[in-house]
This record gives sequence, structure tokens and C-alpha cells, in this order.
Amino acid sequence: MAELALTAALLSVDMVFPAIKLQLNSKKDDEDKIENEIEIIIRWLKGMKAFIEDNEDHTHHSSLRKDQVEQVRDIAYEIEYVLEEFALHTMHEFHSTKITRKAFEVAHNIKHGFPIHGISDKIRSINKKIQHIGSQNRIFAAAGSPSSRHAWSSGTSTTRVHVSPLLLDDELVGYKKPKEEFIRQLIYGELDQDRAVPRTGLGEKGLVRIAVVGPGGSGKSTFVKNVFWKRRILGQFDCHAWVHVSQHFDVNELLSSMLDQFRTSRKEPYPHEGGDAPTKLRNYLVEKRYVVVLDDIWRMEHSECIMNAFPTDVFGSRIIVTTRVSDVASSFASSNGYIHNLDGLEWPDAWNLFCKKAFPDSNGECPSELKDCSIKIAKRCEGVPLAILAIGGVLSQKHKYPDVWERFHDSLEYEIGNNSYLSSIGNILLSGYKDLSSNLKSCFLYFSIFPEDYSVDCGKLVRLWVAEGFAMKKDGKTAEEVAEDYLNELILRNLVHVSSWNFDGRRPKNCRVLNLVLKFIVQKCEDENFVSVFSKQNCPNQKLRRLSVQSACTCSPGDIQRASTCWSQGRDFTGVRSMFLFSCDNNSLSPIENSLKHFRLLRVSDLQGSPLTKFPEQIVHLGLLRYLSLRDTEIKMIPKSIKKLRYLETLDLKNTNVIELPKQIRRLKELRHLFASKKTVKNFTDFDSVQGVKVFEGIENLSNLQTLSLVKAGKNGRTIQELKHLSQLRKLGLTGIRTEFGRDLCASIEQMVKLTTLDVCTTKKEEYLELGDLAKPPLCLQRLYLKGRLSEFPKWISSLKNLFKICLKWSRLQYSPLNSLLDLPYLMELQMVDCYVGEELVFEHSSFKKLKNLLIELPELHTILIQKEAMPELQQMSLRRCQNLKMPPFGIDTLAKIEELTLYDMNQEFIASLRKGGEDREMVEHIPVIHSFHPNSQSCPFENLS
Repeated sequence: MAELALTAALLSVDMVFPAIKLQLNSKKDDEDKIENEIEIIIRWLKGMKAFIEDNEDHTHHSSLRKDQVEQVRDIAYEIEYVLEEFALHTMHEFHSTKITRKAFEVAHNIKHGFPIHGISDKIRSINKKIQHIGSQNRIFAAAGSPSSRHAWSSGTSTTRVHVSPLLLDDELVGYKKPKEEFIRQLIYGELDQDRAVPRTGLGEKGLVRIAVVGPGGSGKSTFVKNVFWKRRILGQFDCHAWVHVSQHFDVNELLSSMLDQFRTSRKEPYPHEGGDAPTKLRNYLVEKRYVVVLDDIWRMEHSECIMNAFPTDVFGSRIIVTTRVSDVASSFASSNGYIHNLDGLEWPDAWNLFCKKAFPDSNGECPSELKDCSIKIAKRCEGVPLAILAIGGVLSQKHKYPDVWERFHDSLEYEIGNNSYLSSIGNILLSGYKDLSSNLKSCFLYFSIFPEDYSVDCGKLVRLWVAEGFAMKKDGKTAEEVAEDYLNELILRNLVHVSSWNFDGRRPKNCRVLNLVLKFIVQKCEDENFVSVFSKQNCPNQKLRRLSVQSACTCSPGDIQRASTCWSQGRDFTGVRSMFLFSCDNNSLSPIENSLKHFRLLRVSDLQGSPLTKFPEQIVHLGLLRYLSLRDTEIKMIPKSIKKLRYLETLDLKNTNVIELPKQIRRLKELRHLFASKKTVKNFTDFDSVQGVKVFEGIENLSNLQTLSLVKAGKNGRTIQELKHLSQLRKLGLTGIRTEFGRDLCASIEQMVKLTTLDVCTTKKEEYLELGDLAKPPLCLQRLYLKGRLSEFPKWISSLKNLFKICLKWSRLQYSPLNSLLDLPYLMELQMVDCYVGEELVFEHSSFKKLKNLLIELPELHTILIQKEAMPELQQMSLRRCQNLKMPPFGIDTLAKIEELTLYDMNQEFIASLRKGGEDREMVEHIPVIHSFHPNSQSCPFENLS
């Protein structure tokens, strides 16, 4: 874990060392000595980081080694602290003129003394501690040398994570459909048995690849073993083998073992013939039907390396891999292959397995008095077979009394940390952790900040990682793009689970870690002082670095008093880098707010959803703050002193009462994301359902902005003209646009070549939105929202080949816009709100091939016609306020994949025709979910027509 502290310290060096050198240029006497001291520290940090990473499996084998690693971690944190403290003393570098910069420097040095003297003393003290560790152990003293990096290694470097003995073959429960498909693929080589060409039961297909993928503990190996070792399966092949691959392996040793198993399965002796292992294996398998399992593959190159040893001319052979990395499965099965995703058991199967393990003496029957508590415990396992078996096994040894089981449920975190049987499952659930880079480890452990069952917004998570320094710009990618790559990798490794996807199905919207995984990483983070969780059950005592305040609103008055006392007495907040509030009320907020002044090195402050009514004045003194979220609070004003937050990258004011930003906001030149919209009414199709904030002139200075949403255009259009300087924008939201701003708006948008989201709204419904002059539209545009009258449909929209969502509101076009959207190959969501005044809407034959979501709110509409093979992928349709529509769309019965039809404020004749027994019921009988909402009805505002 010390590697994370070392990484953080190296990050601080990269950020602060240039400023230190700048200071040294004016103090020549100190320059060489201090710079040499820092260079020594840098070499030590880099060497020690490499040493810790290379020997991670051995650093905790003794109390001495563990103590030394903790010393290394503490020194790294101290280096980070000293450097960031220096950064606070160099804030004058941000002043706009030399005069104000010099004045600040003189005043600051009079008050604090020249900071170089202080940093010099502290750096020398740190170097003495480094030397002291070296004198304790020569290994640490020589950590920078290449030869030392394997000092703790002994014997083979192979790390094997075998199938847990908890997952026995006869205990396979669930996965019924994947199991049936798996058997057919093994026997026939394809899912459709009727299409197979059997030869003694085996399809005459070429080599078939089958991948089984899922997170640790999901039962992948047990799933395969339960089928693989059946006689009727193995009897279809000439020979078989099962080899465990894992993270590190010797390919020749593995291939030799495989060949030995192939020969043994045919009861053949193993000859001592010449040649290397790949050649022997390839020659042996020629003209044989074989089946082999490569268990626990971790990397694509590993599977490719092994596959190269197999002959290419094969008939009816099968190669199966199990892996917890989705990319490995996709690559392996990319040609002539199949993938089975084992994400966990469905609830009936999970409950069956839990009872089978917890109540073996009663044949898996749960006693009625234990049922409620047992269900709560089983649900916390979230369908992970390993967790269900482990926890069920522990409970099978406990007395069958409700109070005993309730105590177990309430103290599950303690049980996991102190029961050796349960804690062992952490090695399997988190077995992919050690394979991560330092930055990925930090990103993964960051999930310990969030409460149980909490799904975090992926965009927010990316911005947090950037603010923390886990992701930095590299290889032509922004820091945010690098962070997105990190998140995708954690998802592909099945360490992080996607809670919901964006409508395009390509990007995760919300994500989380499984609750049991969360228990393990929370404990790991607290042991290593990476994150500290503060709640009514837990009051951390160590020096805090990242603080997560949870569940304050559920506390009793006594809990609140105890928590407030714990918070305010003896707390050392000087080293806190991040603070998050979850479920915080007025009583618990007060001591936290009063303590903000002590958070001198704070980078992240997430106060989202807290009961704040005014901007906390202490925040502007947090000079290193990079991320500030006041979302969903009741604050009304941002002070002028916000200009002091020179490092601020994200300012989130979404859904607050702020209606105007101070002109000093233009001084925040590092700002990358500014959120300032607020919903004003529940119905998003109403005009002015979302309001923006007023900004003053000077927004052009924020040249690093990637997100700007939602701001008012202003009366004179100056803001629109300044936007052309914000060429880094990815997301832009504007409201209050006047007709005469059209030309300037187009000119500004043409400079935003990286724009992916554009949301523009006029001052009122009747105002025209003039966008016809946009000669060079941003071709990266993915989401487009046009709100206001259109004299004609903009022709440039048809050239947006990456567009997958478009929303047209109040356009009042004379001609249907559908013809202009036909050539958009990836359009997945279409919203049409009062954008067309015609009476008939026609979706032409074979049009809108990718469309999944459709919303129509057109008051004049009489008829909707869906021609053959139009919208074949449509899943959701919403019809709103189409009072002239008397019957469902013609052709709706041809939409084979539609799952939901939502009706909002439709006329009663229309609704009556769709009720069971209604005249047009047959047209929608195939739709699983049909909901009707009547907003003006007091007695029955909602009706289920399914």
C-alpha cells in the first residue's frame, strides 16, 4: 500500500518542484543545496516505488517488514504534505500583474518568513528519516538499485489463485440457461442444435472457442467443471486437459503439463522425444479432436501465447477459457466463439444456495423465525456464490436464534475483518487488485468513500479522480479521458460493476462495487490511512487524509452529540485532502462547517445534498481546492472571494438557488467544469423547465473549460461572442438566446471542434433560433438539444454522423423533420416536442435502424404511421399530450423489441381503445409494460394498462 503514498508524493513533486525552482532562482545561495536534497528524495521515491511494486507479495510476511513499509508510507505522505504546504506559500504566482504579485509576496514573507528556509529544514529532516530506514535495513537503503527489486523474492515467481474449495461441483446452483447453452456449444459447436451437423454427436465445425467471464467468486471454474468432467462430454473428444494459468506462468511448463494430461486421458505413455514444448503439443494434436480448459486467464497476450501452440487444422475441437477480464473474453472469442457472462445468481437461486449451506441439517429449509434476518443477510451477498457459501457456512455453525443472527447481520463488517474463514474470501474477490497499476489501485480504493448500495455518477467519478491527481494528461488525451480509460479498465476487470448505462448502451452512467467488496476495501483503506469513514458506528482516530462522513441523518440525538464531540475534539485536519458528506443534517453539519478552516490542504470538498443555505466562507481559504460540489443545496450566492481558489477545476452548482455568478469567476483560469443549471418544474417538456445562471463579461478567460452548463446568453450577446475563445469545450448549455445572436452563436460553435453536447434555448417559445449559418459544425457532436422556433430545419444536422440523441422542442416546422434525420447512422434517441405542425408523421420503410427511445408530443398530430422494418430496435415509446391522436400508431405491432409504452395526458378515447378488451388492444398486446398518466385526475393519476 505504500506505493500509493509514494505515487502521491511523486505527483506533488511534479506539481510543486517547478515553483520551488522559481523561488530558488532569486536565492542563489540556497539553490544547489536544496535542489540536491530534493533530487535525493525524488530518486528515493522512484526507487522505493519500484521496489514495493515488485515485491508486493512479500512485504507483509513479517512484522518487521510491515513496520518498515508503514514507515515508508508515512515518509511519503510527509513529503507530499511539505510540498503542498509550500504550494500554499506560492499562491502569488497566480496574480495577474507583477505589482500585485510582488506585493503579495512581500506581505506573505513578512507574516510567514521566506518559505524556502522552512522547506529546506523539513526536506533535510525527511532525508534523515530516509537514512535512518536505510541504517535499519540495507535493502531499503538500496531500494533505488535494480538488483534490490527482487530481494524479497524466493523461488518461482508464479502466483496461483486456485478455485475456492467452497465452490464444490455438486453445489452449483443457478446459471441454468448458460449451462444449457454451454453444453450445446461443447457438443454441437453452436447454439442452434438443428443447424449442427453431428458426427457421433459432435458437430463437424472447426475449432470453437468458449469464454466464461465474471468477477472473482462468481463460480466460473465451478460452472465449467460441472459440465466438463461429465462422461457424455469427454466421450465426444479424443483427449482432454485442464490447466490453471493465473497471473504468472511459464509457458513451456504449462504446455508440457497440458500435453501430459492429453496423453494420460488416452492412457498413453509420455515419450522422451525431442523438440520444444509448443512443437510437441502441436504435433500430438494433429488430426485429433480435443477439448482443453485454460482456467483463470488474466491477459490477452497470455491466451494468444498459448493458442499459438495449437494446430490450425482442427475439426470439432474446443478451447475454453475462464477469466475475470471482459477484454480477454472478447478477444479470445472474437472469431468462431461464444461468451458466457456470469455476473451472479438471480435471487431465487441465491436464496436456494444460501439455505442449502446455512441449514444443512434441515435439507435447506429455513426456519420461519430466522427467515426475515436470513433474507437480509443473503441479499447482502448480491448473488455472489462464493460469498453466499462462505457466509452460509459460518451461519451453519451458529445457534439458530433470531437475536444471534441479527447480531451477525449488524456486525457483518466486523465478522469479515476478524473471521479468518470469511476474510479469506477477500483474496478471491479482490484477486485482481494486485495486478493493477498504482493509479488504478487508487481509483479502485476510492470507492470506499461511498456508502453501501451507493451508485456514483461516472462523470463525477472521473472529475474526482482528476482532482485527486490519479489521472493526468498524457499521449494527447485529456486527464478526463485518461480517467475514463481507468474506469473502463476496472469495469472490464469486473472489479467495478455498472449500475446503469447511458441510453446509447456504450458508456456507463452509474457504477459501484459490490457490498462485500466494499467491506474489504474500506478495511484496507482504514488500515493504510487512504480513506477514513466517519459514521455513528465509527470515529477514526488516525491522522486523516480522505474523510467520508456517512449516515449522520439517521443518528439519534445521543449519536449526534457523541459524533459532534468526536469530530471537534482532538481532530487533526491539517492533512485531509478530500471530504465527502452523505446524509448530513443541520445538527451534524455545524461542527463540520466550523472545522473547514483547518482543512488547509483540501483538494476535494463534496457537500452535495447537505442542508447549506449559504456559501461557507471558510472555503475560499482552501487555496489548493480543485473540486467543489454544492449541488442540491440551498445556497443563493457565490462570494467575490471565490477568486482565491486558483487551482479550482470543478465547480458544481447544479440545482442550487444561485442565479448569478460574480465577475471574479473569470480569475479561475484552471476551471474545467462549471455546472449551474436548475430544474424549475417537474415536467421537462415545459418551457423554462431548466434555468441557467447569469455570467458577466470575461468568461473568455476560462480557456480550459470543458463543461459550461447552463448559462444565460445575456441581453447584449457579449457572452455568445466570448464563447469562441473556449475551444476546449465538450459540453455547452445556453439559454436566453435571441434571434439576432444567431450569427455570433454559429461563429463561436465553429471553434468548438471537440464539442459533444450542445443545448441551446431561446428566450421564449416564439423566439426564432437561427442556426443556418453554421458552416463547420462540430462533427464530434453526440447530443443535440434545440429549443425554440426554427424557420427551417438546419441542413448541417444531417452531417453529424456521430449523433445519437436529438431533442427538438417548439420548432413549429411546416415539414416533418424525420426526412432530414434518416441519414444519421447511430441515432438512438429522438424527442419531438411541438416541433412539427403537420397532422401525419411517417417513419419510412427500414428507417431509424438504431433508434431505441422515441418521445412524441405534437398537439396537431392525427396519425402516426410506422412502415415495415422501421425502428427495428425501438424499446421505449412515449406519447404525450397528443390530444388529436385517436388510435395507436399504425404498425406499432411490428415493433418486435418494444418493452414499454408510456402515455401522458392522452385523450380518454385513445386510452379506452388500449385497455384490455378495447378496440385497438390487439395492436399493443405484445408490449410488456404500458403505463398511462393523467396529471389532472385527482382520483386516478396513474393507470397500468399492461
